[in-house]
Amino acid sequence: MSTMLAAIAVALIPPVAIAMLLRLAERTQRKRDERTARQVELTDAIHRELGAIVAPTVEKRRGGGLMVRMTVPFDRPELVATLLTVTDHVFARHDDTHAVEIAFTPRPGSVAILGRSRSTQTRAMEQPVPMIAVAR
Repeated sequence: MSTMLAAIAVALIPPVAIAMLLRLAERTQRKRDERTARQVELTDAIHRELGAIVAPTVEKRRGGGLMVRMTVPFDRPELVATLLTVTDHVFARHDDTHAVEIAFTPRPGSVAILGRSRSTQTRAMEQPVPMIAVAR
């Protein structure tokens, strides 16, 4: 009797493992699809509000939640403020529990650097440092 139960248990291990792996793959795909949907929704909202001025990307953060990255002209602070507002409105509709990290990277040529040599300006724009804001 115990040999028969052991044989049944051994026979059930592969189908159960396959079912668990399929569920994991389905969950991973669903989360990826949700991120893509948020990115499309954010892009559409920004384009409705401001036109086709930036193309945001939405990525998964290590600690949970999402990160939105945009390359923006820093010489237009009203535009940056509007982008923060639109992004907050889009993500407030869907997720109240996780923080959304927003990283703005300066668009090349959008920041005037005064009192520096040309080579310093070039190095500064080759390696832009993102500005990060956390909403929620």
